Amino acid sequence: MAVREPLGMRKAVLAGAVALALTGTGAALAWSATATPTPSPSQSAPGRDTAPGQHMKAQRRQPLHGEGVVKNPDGTFQAVLEQRGTVESVSDSAITVKSEDGFSQAYAVNGDTRITVIPKAADGKRDKPADGTIADIAAGDTVRIAGVKDGDRAAATRIVKGGDDGPGFGLGRGQGHGKGHKK
Repeated sequence: MAVREPLGMRKAVLAGAVALALTGTGAALAWSATATPTPSPSQSAPGRDTAPGQHMKAQRRQPLHGEGVVKNPDGTFQAVLEQRGTVESVSDSAITVKSEDGFSQAYAVNGDTRITVIPKAADGKRDKPADGTIADIAAGDTVRIAGVKDGDRAAATRIVKGGDDGPGFGLGRGQGHGKGHKK
């Protein structure tokens, strides 16, 4: 029978502790050891506006707007924007969107702006998204928009019309266009 050396045992214990922490099990154990009671499904959680028993995906809170910075493949940095709201005004070259909290942002629209329209099917479910044009968007429509910011100017890179306020077809991240979408 082989005898493990103490250093090997320490490495194994350390690796197990790291794996436990990374999976979140350690946090769950620590949380369960506190006196905090477990909320019942009937208690309302912040941002929860679905009935108990409905799918958890529908319970995620959806951000209204945000700004972040990403690193481009060439090593430069770029400010990116995301917003969900109602179209205040739209033209062939610009769109202004106002979020529920009153935040409003104008975006330039150009030939590189991808527009996706998600129609509602007759049975109330979503149909497959289709490519659209700026002519498909009107004041009062609900949209999700992604863009880039240069100084105080913003340009739309992607606009998604439809899909209501629920989770579902997202704006995507980075330069990729998601599964099934072609540039």
